[in-house]
Amino acid sequence: MHTPLAPLHRRTFIRGLGAMISLPFLEAMTPLTAVAAQAGSKSPLRFIAVGLEGGMWTGEDGLFPWKDGASAERTKEWGRKGVLAGGAMADTGANYRMTSTLKPLEAFRKDLLVLSGLHHPNDDKPNTVVNAHGQDLGTLLTGTNISGTPGVALKNGISFDQYLAAKIGEQTRFPSLELAVGSSSYNTKEATGLGYMGFLSYDADGYAMPVEGDPAAVFDRLFTSGSARDQAARDAQRRRNKSVLDAALDDMKRITGRVAADDRRKLDEYFNTVRELEKRIERAKQWEGIPVKLPPGAKRPEVAKGGAYGNDGSGRVEQMRLMLDVLALAMQADVTRVASIKLGGYYGGFGFLGFPEDPHGVYAHNGGDPKKIAGAKAIDRMHMEQLAYLLGKLSEAKEDGGSVLDNSIVLCGAGLSNGPNGRASANAISFDAHGQHNQPLLIAGRAGGRLKTGQHVNYDHGTRLSNLFVTTQQLMGVNETKFADATEPLAGLV
Repeated sequence: MHTPLAPLHRRTFIRGLGAMISLPFLEAMTPLTAVAAQAGSKSPLRFIAVGLEGGMWTGEDGLFPWKDGASAERTKEWGRKGVLAGGAMADTGANYRMTSTLKPLEAFRKDLLVLSGLHHPNDDKPNTVVNAHGQDLGTLLTGTNISGTPGVALKNGISFDQYLAAKIGEQTRFPSLELAVGSSSYNTKEATGLGYMGFLSYDADGYAMPVEGDPAAVFDRLFTSGSARDQAARDAQRRRNKSVLDAALDDMKRITGRVAADDRRKLDEYFNTVRELEKRIERAKQWEGIPVKLPPGAKRPEVAKGGAYGNDGSGRVEQMRLMLDVLALAMQADVTRVASIKLGGYYGGFGFLGFPEDPHGVYAHNGGDPKKIAGAKAIDRMHMEQLAYLLGKLSEAKEDGGSVLDNSIVLCGAGLSNGPNGRASANAISFDAHGQHNQPLLIAGRAGGRLKTGQHVNYDHGTRLSNLFVTTQQLMGVNETKFADATEPLAGLV
């Protein structure tokens, strides 16, 4: 029996073999207006993952609040008793000092949880296909040992957003959104050819989910039904897709018994994907004709102006905000409650910030040079300004129980730390361009009032990042105690 949730008179579509396929209609969703009126006004919770590619500066005055600055001697004790990599002491609790990186989020201080000390132990295991540079965001939401599948050089696992979508996605028209802003970075280009790393979202078989990068196209897909000709074309495409899937399933059934075990495993993975598409096609028609209720003032995004990610990068802020507008609108309209977005990273131009050099080679690979660190902090601060923009949109969207932000868990992070690495030699602090410990993470939103926000929580090195996902899924109504390599819910958050 489904737990009554917020009314769902929404529309969305997914892509399947080139088709625009709407998601299944569920009986439990039809009468929710009446059910909600009887049960009271409880708004749904949402989960948004925001990924920043190429890492973040995690040294002094970076993402993590600190006091008592860097110390080569104290860095030997890092990871315990509040000592950060580089020897600075973590400034924890509710009265932490806002760093220059966090300053753009000052207005949302009471909604924030800054988390330091977490990492994925599996990231420490070497892989023959990609290193940290190529892996980047690839395991941030999976926690997977990408080298752990016998006979396979690299295999990722399901990402937390997709795991969550599989559990609660039937409560909305669209189980999840996978978005990206801007062109591919050096990491994505490298990793695509070497094993699908560098993305945020991965399906149950560990394959990267397709992402959408055009805000106007995302808006049209979520919020418009199109003309009669468009609807007829969708019907025809749906029939063609159904025929293709039927043929594919017949072919796979015929050859499965005639191949070796490794090939059979690959076929099983593909077979599962095809069957899932088949289910969605069979139920897609039931979404037709049910309108989306958009809030007043909602409008289709325009084309971004300016230099975007090339040249001086002056257009990238507008490009990010156009996509964030659509993301916030999707959450407010309740077309989905799970989303991931690769917002930006250390690629393209940043001349508009006053730092025109190669962001990856100079500012990520800063080596502790103060001038280069200034560039890294400027890039990170600009990304935090865009996060603040998203939080502002979610906060402005009022609903029962407060705002959409009040009823959300927004996880923002990077897969890499560009800062002190926790090692010291000859009384000097050393730095990593792409470290995979003490991963940059923060949470915004109060999960319906259940999160203890407004504080910086520091964890001893070895505390598993996947424990955070166990806490998150339980807050979202998935009462399970495992995800990836998690050992328990993360302490100190609820």
